[in-house]
Amino acid sequence: MDRALTIADQLDGPEPGAPVFQHLSGRGFLTITGLYAGTPVSIITTLMGMPNMDFVVREARAVVDGQMAVVRLGTCGALRPPAVLGSLIIASKGAICIRRDPDAWTYRDGRPHYTVSAPVPADTQLAQLVVEAATEQVGVQAVVQGLNATADSFYSSQGRLGCHFEDGNEAINEQLLQLHAQLVSLEMETFHLLDLARCSRGSIKAAAFCIGAAERYSNRFITKELATERERQGGAAALTALTRCPLAAEIGADGRLRLNSNNGNGRNASSGSSSSTGSCSPPWSQAPLLPVDY
Repeated sequence: MDRALTIADQLDGPEPGAPVFQHLSGRGFLTITGLYAGTPVSIITTLMGMPNMDFVVREARAVVDGQMAVVRLGTCGALRPPAVLGSLIIASKGAICIRRDPDAWTYRDGRPHYTVSAPVPADTQLAQLVVEAATEQVGVQAVVQGLNATADSFYSSQGRLGCHFEDGNEAINEQLLQLHAQLVSLEMETFHLLDLARCSRGSIKAAAFCIGAAERYSNRFITKELATERERQGGAAALTALTRCPLAAEIGADGRLRLNSNNGNGRNASSGSSSSTGSCSPPWSQAPLLPVDY
């Protein structure tokens, strides 16, 4: 939760001198809601992996009345230059998903040990807002755009090797890099966020970016000092992108996006947020959300 608390230092309370809203759910998800540049936003920890991302996005969607904008800020492995330690690596080309296929071990018929999905796109407008805000924070040299790979595990599906399990993953990262020339990052959450947004009937705009915490091609790791600096800068970039994102829509009773002709670009109706527990959600109708790993 340290990253969320670090970023939350940039939020103001709903009134001068008032604290920001905080709620820790029974599942361990921390929600922090406050004002950034006068716009209400929430920072929500997603912990690790696609199942936890599923909890956060679906339960936030359930308690928000209007359209949502969601930007993920996490950490990742940098798969090739120009992505290096401390880069803000933006999934502007979307994400693919890598899954371990148990049937490869069950049947042992030569099928691949891992399946790889087609790319799922990020929201073009929101991703571009993240690019612009990140560049303002760290400069163009530290911002990398490309395709993300999201794995269903930390070890086998990310090509980490060990002698205790038969994983069949010795060449997985090299194969992915050959197949996808724009692939630059590897982690465990982005694909599921973008996939849920794609399936949200237009009710969620989503984008994602990560801090390069490890160079998988050199086995170097980020220093604590640089990681903390990038968390603050990346948090400011994500919050800035969220406050600049127009949410000009309402959600109908059938869950589908409905254009709101009374609300132009949606700026004044985008001042909404939620926690993952309905009874604790602040009373705003639309939601910029910033999910972070922990």
